Amino acid sequence: MNFQELNQYNSTIVTFEGKEYRSTQNPYVTDDNTYYIAHAVDENNEEYEIAWLITHEDYENLEDETLACDWEAPVDVIRL
Repeated sequence: MNFQELNQYNSTIVTFEGKEYRSTQNPYVTDDNTYYIAHAVDENNEEYEIAWLITHEDYENLEDETLACDWEAPVDVIRL
């Protein structure tokens, strides 16, 4: 999917260091259970990986994953 096809209904949209990114997949937990990660694109369709720090100590048992992280404040965005 490209940036223009992604929206609040099919993507996690974040702003990091003044730039907007839109996820192209559902976030998933890293093997060390520290972060949620998702691939994303910017307005130029360049590919990135977004990382959110898991802040809820019992995130695995949450019924609502929106409480697991601060989804509006990723800790890092890395160009792929």
